Amino acid sequence: MKNKLLILIVSLVLGFILAFQYQVVKNTSGETEISQKVNELKSELKNAEEEKEQLVADLNEIESRLKEYESAAAEESIYVKNLTEELDKFKIMSGYTDVSGPGVVITLDNPDIEDQFGEFNSNLIYNYEYILLVLSNLNAAGAEAISINGQRHTNYTEIVPVGTHLNINGMSVIPPLEIKAIGNKQTLESVLNFKGGVVWEMRNLNFKIDIEVEDEIEIQRQLKTIDFKYAQSYE
Repeated sequence: MKNKLLILIVSLVLGFILAFQYQVVKNTSGETEISQKVNELKSELKNAEEEKEQLVADLNEIESRLKEYESAAAEESIYVKNLTEELDKFKIMSGYTDVSGPGVVITLDNPDIEDQFGEFNSNLIYNYEYILLVLSNLNAAGAEAISINGQRHTNYTEIVPVGTHLNINGMSVIPPLEIKAIGNKQTLESVLNFKGGVVWEMRNLNFKIDIEVEDEIEIQRQLKTIDFKYAQSYE
């Protein structure tokens, strides 16, 4: 009986010890799994932070390159704008574009028939140098565009008297002549009406002259093109 009791006590102690060890092993295994999970999460967080840093670096690089492109585009835009403005200016100067603006309209015509002959031949074509003087005065007064009976007047315009008419840009023109000039209208009018000037002299010779100051004048482009055979640009 005593031995049975001893065996029972030993069995209970061994069972308790085994149960305790199982619980310890179980708890240790759970803690290991949690620790592994924590380590995995830490690793994922570190990777995410590294990816975030890389994305931020990529974004900064893209923004920097974008600013460079925008700056280059702005400079190119200004360059193109300046070139376009220069081209437009030279087109106006050379007469290859239609223009409009304030200025004056001058009408020149022969005197009445009874006043055309005598000591002085007052025929406008015969005295076409007066026309050249009028054009010269307009240019000196800052006229930016001039036309004669619709023919654009530029540095390359030829005005040649042929019998009873003028050849202007190869076109036949007869009086009355309508000269349009765009520029400061007050300055243009003043230079034309200057006492002792060419218009004053022409009126004394009975030429018919009318000067109108206008806020808006239209002058068409010249159709004749210039071919440069000998002049070449160089750097």
